[in-house]
Amino acid sequence: MRASEVRELSLDEMRVRLNDLKEEMRGLRFGHVMQQVSNPLEIRAVRRDIARIETIIAEDTRKAAPGPAETEPVAGGEEA
Repeated sequence: MRASEVRELSLDEMRVRLNDLKEEMRGLRFGHVMQQVSNPLEIRAVRRDIARIETIIAEDTRKAAPGPAETEPVAGGEEA
């Protein structure tokens, strides 16, 4: 899944997709231990998709969170 595809999803859809990927990862890990995974590179792809979605969720959360007021002086700033 590409980052552009993830960004098109709503926050709720991203969370649902994240839960699905985590469940898939559990199955792949178990299958890998039991030597039933036909392509071990699937684990890498799922792990990266999980990280990609978590990163985009964090970015969206940071954008929505209010930042410090612009009128407040920055600590350690220049004094007049």
